[in-house]
This record gives sequence, structure tokens and C-alpha cells, in this order.
Amino acid sequence: MDWPQALKAYRRRHGLTQATLAERLNVDPTTVSRWERGRDQPALSILRRLRSLVMPQTTDVERALRMLIDTSDAIVVLYDDKYRMIYSSVRHRELLRLDASDLYGRPFHKLQSQSQAALVDAIGGPAGWFRNGIVKMECVLVRRAFERAPNPRAYAQQGAAWTIREGLESPLVLGIMREIPVAEYKALPPVLITTLDDPVA
Repeated sequence: MDWPQALKAYRRRHGLTQATLAERLNVDPTTVSRWERGRDQPALSILRRLRSLVMPQTTDVERALRMLIDTSDAIVVLYDDKYRMIYSSVRHRELLRLDASDLYGRPFHKLQSQSQAALVDAIGGPAGWFRNGIVKMECVLVRRAFERAPNPRAYAQQGAAWTIREGLESPLVLGIMREIPVAEYKALPPVLITTLDDPVA
């Protein structure tokens, strides 16, 4: 296992400092620093506990979603219940010109475009998605060139995001979009939301 990357990713996902992680593992903060710089390997006595912490526990549902995303040529993203990106399609990463290590585990607000921010604000922020019982959001989005990412050109996208709860300890949000001409962005309705309170068709 690549311990330096695994530890950094775990800390980023959970918003932990090296000192906090060291406290959880009952080691000195300099030990965590040495592990992350590749200067030292965790001792055998601590490896089992460390593995259970840093190795993501992927459910069958999440594993299936990741396989779907891997085979999709659409713009697909998967967020956890804290609205951190945990997986995305190759097309999504290509459009943003970002690597998975730049995306995964980061809070959504650090990556979102102005149009995404407006949608999220309209529902009461990331927590509003689950608090309001949103099960589906159909929307159109636009991202200007170099807007919070090194994407060299503006692009628009249309699609939907769904809440996935079944078989999971914590809900996930799956977004599937397709690129559309930027000129079509303004002509389309910006958002249509379905909640748990809406009648089932």
C-alpha cells in the first residue's frame, strides 16, 4: 500500500491535522509526518489499526456505482453525505483538467462553478440536500473557462443528480450530466427538484 498517499487522502477526507490523526493512533505527530513523507513505514503493531482507518469501506452499492462511472462516457460524479467528491468519470476529470487526487475528498464548494453554487445555495447549502429530502434534481450548469479549475474553455452541461440511500449507511449523491452547447444554457429551465414529499409517479 502507498501509505503516504493513503494517509494524506484519509486526513483530507476527514478534515484531520497530522496531530489529530497521531492522537487517534497514539503516536507522535512527527511519526505521522514521517509516514506521509515516505521517510518511515508504520510498525507492524499499528498496521492493522491503520488499515481499518485509511482503507475505505466500500459497500456493494458504492462499488457498483464506481463500476458504472468507470464505464460511462458521460460527466459523472459521486459525492458522500458531506458533499465531498469520492469518485468521478474520466470525462469529468478531462473537462476540469484535474487529476483524481485533486478532486477526491475535497469539499464540493472548493470546486463548484457559480451556477453550481447558486443551485446549492437555493436549497440551503449542502446540508439542505438531505434536510429537504431531495431525491432528484434536474438542472443545467455552466462553467466559465478557468473557473476554480484549469479548464481552458467554458462548457455547459445538462442532466440530473439523485440521492442513493438503499443499502448504505450514509446516503450518496450521484450526478450524471452531458455536455451541451453553451448557447443552449440560458434557453433551458435551470432546475427541477423532486423530494421525498412529492407523490410517486
